[in-house]
Amino acid sequence: MKPLIFLHARALALKPFFGKFAIVGLSGVVVNQGCLMLLMSLAGLGLKWAGAIAIELSILNNFFLNNSWTWKDRRRHRFINRFIRYHVVALISGISNYVILLVLNNEGLHYSVANLIGIGAAMVLNFFLNHFWTFEY
Repeated sequence: MKPLIFLHARALALKPFFGKFAIVGLSGVVVNQGCLMLLMSLAGLGLKWAGAIAIELSILNNFFLNNSWTWKDRRRHRFINRFIRYHVVALISGISNYVILLVLNNEGLHYSVANLIGIGAAMVLNFFLNHFWTFEY
């Protein structure tokens, strides 16, 4: 019974972080989708380049917001170390997002919908790696 209570308490402790992370993530979705559509329609870039650039811009947006708001009190590592760790985590989740985008688009799904599915699939992994590694106590 005690391990179950412990797990429940740990899950509740994550709730405020996850809420902020989700809000930041929504801003990242707007940055990602907006940049993807602009880069493809206005700049004339192909999906592979536009998708990669849009993902990186959303990573930068999310790092600065998460660093200054979501995990603002977690300063165990220097800024540059958090920045690098965040990018390692983002690389892992970004690759999964990118692969899902390309595979689903190749299967006939519109690129913007495929991109949203990729973002959602990477979200949980991204949160846990950042919470317990990038912004650890």
